[in-house]
Amino acid sequence: MSAFRWKSGRLSEEETFLPGENGTSAFGNYLRAGRRSVYFLLIDMVEEDFHFETIPYVRGSGRRTLLTRKLAQRYRDLSFATTISLGHETGARREERILFSSFTNTQPLQPWLAALRSHEARLVGAYSIALLSPPTARRIGFQGKRFLLVSLQGAGLRQTFVDNGQMRFSRLGRVDPGNPEQIAQAIATDSARIEQYLLNTRILARDAGPLDVVVLVPQERLALYRKACADTAELRFHLFDLDRACRRAGLKSAGGGLLAERLFLHVLASTPPAEQYLDDDKRRYYHVWRARETLLSAGAAVGFFCLFFAAMRVLDIYNISGQASADRAEEARYAAIYAKLQARFPKTPTSHENLKALIENYRILVKNSEPPFDLIAKISEALAATPQIDIDRVQWRMGTDLPASAGDGGPRGASAPVPAAPAAKAPGGEQHKAVQIVEISGRVQVTQASDYRGISSVVNQFVRALEAQQGVDVVSTRLPFDINAETSLSGDIGAARSAEVPRFTVVATAGGGT
Repeated sequence: MSAFRWKSGRLSEEETFLPGENGTSAFGNYLRAGRRSVYFLLIDMVEEDFHFETIPYVRGSGRRTLLTRKLAQRYRDLSFATTISLGHETGARREERILFSSFTNTQPLQPWLAALRSHEARLVGAYSIALLSPPTARRIGFQGKRFLLVSLQGAGLRQTFVDNGQMRFSRLGRVDPGNPEQIAQAIATDSARIEQYLLNTRILARDAGPLDVVVLVPQERLALYRKACADTAELRFHLFDLDRACRRAGLKSAGGGLLAERLFLHVLASTPPAEQYLDDDKRRYYHVWRARETLLSAGAAVGFFCLFFAAMRVLDIYNISGQASADRAEEARYAAIYAKLQARFPKTPTSHENLKALIENYRILVKNSEPPFDLIAKISEALAATPQIDIDRVQWRMGTDLPASAGDGGPRGASAPVPAAPAAKAPGGEQHKAVQIVEISGRVQVTQASDYRGISSVVNQFVRALEAQQGVDVVSTRLPFDINAETSLSGDIGAARSAEVPRFTVVATAGGGT
């Protein structure tokens, strides 16, 4: 077990741990010192199995249950197992192609995994060189869809077949790292064997053409590998300088003594693939850390937005304050100009307050001064209903009190004096309602002056016709004789027809303004 630290494209080896109790104890101390780190477990072992199978088209929990059952049927130990979807077949059934993969011997991995779990390490997942082969080929610039990626690591020579961006098969062979000629020859011979194996298992179609072989080669051995890896009708070799491939992938520096694993470690740390071998329970502390980081990031984003919003409001307040100051200065400037113009006005004979009071009184006077045309028209309508009456005089005025001469009778000939109206303003300063007052004097044309009943009936008919007009109230009526119950009936018309016609007076009011 080797521990590497990756940061900003720089890879450095920190410590190596040997199998056994001492090694796992030292690894635990290493994890305790790096609690704030995030860990990736990269496995390169011979005991890695791949099995291809098609399953019915299902989705959701049914698909997860089916894949779990298939894994349990295929492998006895599921602690390091995964499934990779290779797409759907064409046709009505649309069956899904699944690649099942697992490590058949997980005993060497269990102590390291237990140490990671006991120290609550943020383990992102467990990966293999085979899973990293497709993204690694893309990072170094190879664009082929079907190829065999060959690389030399400390564990041996790894050959991985990639079809349409998905890993289909991988094999790890033992070689002597000190014998470059043997490694170059093994690449050529093993690539030919794997091509035949892929054809026999129908993973590779026979009419697919030559298979591309991408080889990661140390710069000092390019000539040796070119000599051993010659193109054939079945194979087409592409040799990539390992140092240049690392730089193209973004690896800035790495520790000495590392082979192709430095490139895979960099790809894993920078762009980890979605597929990995551990279940969610073994990655629980990573999920908890990611949820906490998400919450903190969301809180920081909300806080930043609130600060930005507050800053915008403060800026608005500053702009509004500046605009208000400018408006006040403009107001003061116009006030000064108006004061200069006002100083040139001619002097008025009275004060400004008196002028305001005069204008207000004038408005009240105009409002309360209604013309008598409407009231005269209503009197004319009442006269039209009583043709026996002739009018001698109509006296009209605006006011709030009635004339003393009009108080000699009620509306039906009552001889009661009319009290004076209140003053124009109440003690609290409230103004009373102004009314139109009209005093109608006239004569009654009858055959006999001594016909008291007929005279009274004509006058009362005129009063009723006048009261029937909207807004007109009869205040008092004065007949040519006194008909009060307290006095005897008297008059100057005599028993015979008199030369004088009986005269009467009616006082009426109509509503005005306030």
